[in-house]
Amino acid sequence: MSPVWLLIIFGIILIWLVSLTILFLNKRPIKTINLDHTSDESSLNRWSLVRFNPFSDTGGSHSFVICLLDTLKNGILLTSLHSRGITRFYAKKVAGGRAEQDLSDEEQQALSQAIKS
Repeated sequence: MSPVWLLIIFGIILIWLVSLTILFLNKRPIKTINLDHTSDESSLNRWSLVRFNPFSDTGGSHSFVICLLDTLKNGILLTSLHSRGITRFYAKKVAGGRAEQDLSDEEQQALSQAIKS
């Protein structure tokens, strides 16, 4: 078989593969992302951030609490406690605007701010 015929066969196969790829991509549903979450109950559209310094041996407010809630006041509290030797993270579940565990003053402040936002 001559090199010309090999190039022609290769070209036909390449066009066929490109056509199949385009056909496949056009058949797949495109997922759209709604950036306006005001009406979506499942989006975390209420949030707050509280920074604080829990230990006297560290400078600055490197510890923080982030509260993320949806419109039904369900979500999570993420707490980071930073000390000189280690940083620890804690997560607490929030359901209906109430946490299942006891909250520190900073966590309660973050939850209250997120509910009001």
